Amino acid sequence: MIRELGAGGMGLVHLAASRSGRAVAVKVVRPELAADPDFRRRFKAEVDAARAVSGAFTAPVVDADPEGPQPWLATAYIPGPSLADALDAHGPMPESTLRVLGGGLAEALAAIHRAGLIHRDLKPSNILLTLDGPRVIDFGISRAVDGTVLTAEGQVAGSPGFMSPEQSRGGELTPASDVFAFGAVLAFAATGIPPFGTGAAHALLYRAAHEEPQLNGVPHGLLGIVAACLDKDPARRPTVEHLQAWLRPETTAGWLGAVELQVTEDERTLQDVVRTPLLSRRRLLTGGAVLAVAAAAGGTAWFLHSRGEDSKGTVATPELDWTNELPQPTMSLRAVTRSTLLCTRLAFGACFDRDTGKLLWKDLGGQNTDALTDDERVYTVRTDGKVHAFDGRSGEEVWDASPAGDSAPELDFSDGESVVTVSDGRVQALEASSGEVRWTSTDVEDVSMVLGATPAGALLAWGGASKTNPAATLNGYMALDPDTGKRVWAKDLVTLYPPDKSKVLYGIDADMKLLALDPDDGETLWSKPTELPPTNSEILGFTGSMSLIEGTLFCYPSTNFNGSTRGLLVAFDPASGKTLWTVQTTADGNRGYARAGATVCYLDKKILHGIDAKTGARRWTAGSGLADLEFLGALHGLFLAAGKKGLYAFDADTGKQVWHYRATGGSGSWSTHAVGDHLYATWSGKLFRFSVPKA
Repeated sequence: MIRELGAGGMGLVHLAASRSGRAVAVKVVRPELAADPDFRRRFKAEVDAARAVSGAFTAPVVDADPEGPQPWLATAYIPGPSLADALDAHGPMPESTLRVLGGGLAEALAAIHRAGLIHRDLKPSNILLTLDGPRVIDFGISRAVDGTVLTAEGQVAGSPGFMSPEQSRGGELTPASDVFAFGAVLAFAATGIPPFGTGAAHALLYRAAHEEPQLNGVPHGLLGIVAACLDKDPARRPTVEHLQAWLRPETTAGWLGAVELQVTEDERTLQDVVRTPLLSRRRLLTGGAVLAVAAAAGGTAWFLHSRGEDSKGTVATPELDWTNELPQPTMSLRAVTRSTLLCTRLAFGACFDRDTGKLLWKDLGGQNTDALTDDERVYTVRTDGKVHAFDGRSGEEVWDASPAGDSAPELDFSDGESVVTVSDGRVQALEASSGEVRWTSTDVEDVSMVLGATPAGALLAWGGASKTNPAATLNGYMALDPDTGKRVWAKDLVTLYPPDKSKVLYGIDADMKLLALDPDDGETLWSKPTELPPTNSEILGFTGSMSLIEGTLFCYPSTNFNGSTRGLLVAFDPASGKTLWTVQTTADGNRGYARAGATVCYLDKKILHGIDAKTGARRWTAGSGLADLEFLGALHGLFLAAGKKGLYAFDADTGKQVWHYRATGGSGSWSTHAVGDHLYATWSGKLFRFSVPKA
């Protein structure tokens, strides 16, 4: 749990994140409702039905426990303002924006109705705005509450001013009732005024049932559609299918206008809050870091600025190889494999050829909830709860499988031979080529995530600690046999790090000592004290905080938590565990660091700091005039960063800016991956490859 979001008829709503960093909204049922057997029965039925809802413009149910001591429901958390908040801040929407809004809402209602549900409470506060369209929340579940609280108190279920006449009379509802609410929402978005005015609930109910809506200000091109939706007779209202056909937009790029900056900032804030830089195999496949940074709205212009003629030194600067359009403007680069580039956005995905940038295939069906790739295949979890495998280059479906567990599985690891999933705390390995089950863990029941593998192939996983420790916040790490899934060894640690192709694992124990562990049996090879603060004295995030770069072991805990007072970057000798140096930073997230030759660079207070890799002594600062920089990493003697005006490269020895790829007028977030001699990036609906030759 991260923070409380608010309260509703069902109970409190919290922002939370899984250990893998997926943001969810968790609704916890009020005790008086939990004590009502009839509510529990209805709630379970509604949760089961809502799980079947799949669509690009809905917030899907990702997990629930309707039968627990305190029932709860988790849905995907959507960063962005509600339609109500956007209208309050920016006023009525133009027709082009209304068409994207209406098209998305119609598609969302179609998905809800296909699952046998009626929303019953479509209103501006239940519609969230994102860069690629609206998202409808709180579908279906309201009926469980309606039958217990609202009707028991003699109230009408729904929101006066947006609910249909038949709903206000307590009549039987059909999908046409949601169409009426759709018309009311669209009229409100077009004019800034509810179509039946404001005032007491009983007055709004009377007007909706007996008076004509006030539609002055609705654009002429939409007036007939809105009026038809608000017909008193459900039989005369258009179907959702008609609305989809009438309002299908050509593109959602830039549809939000002035609201776009707020949405971008909300997405960035969410990434800062829930970011969990866990070094799973998924990250190892990408070979780089993910960047999120806001950019200005408007038309797009591209300029390539290399070093001037007066620049000195032998550092080679990046050169643009190619660009290509993304099928969805808000897609970002997810992974780089041996021959492909995987780009995703929520439920959508596309694969491109790594060498040429040619689009190989795309999936815009809106059915995916998770994705993972290796050099041969792309794996997804779809809304049917199954794992689906696709050929990485052709997109042809190879197989589908139903992993064990009641909850939708999470894809955690693939090495080309096995695909490993986690569901309800259990780990299951599938044959990568066929989807056949290789094994299901039997003596492990509380795994949260598989984070990698040992040199011998044992899977490294983490979950709950075997016992609590008042001195430290610990996780239970374990190694699982790759052929059987049985636990080989287990250890409670603050964090565990498996360097790629290393003969040892590194961890931090409850006493904040640095450990070197034998990957085969988990035995401690050596233990050394550190200057890291105890986990119960300062609120730091140690998961994914360690990395081995050019012969130096680093630890940089995240400070994405309320109460953090400082950050700390520490360098160790990986052979002995000796602390080489420490640098104190401000407490504002985990801003990244990298090493290039004799220099370590990190970002703090919006400035790049270069320090000596052996001693930690300060060498230079850079980027002070470039506003909100995000650090990308190092490549061939360069430190790379991005800001609102594009990409930048700095000489690792001097800190001098030697390159700027200027990107102006676009929108959205940068995502970059550095692999070999190339930098791959996505931004504002485009995919790029830059070559960075060795000096």
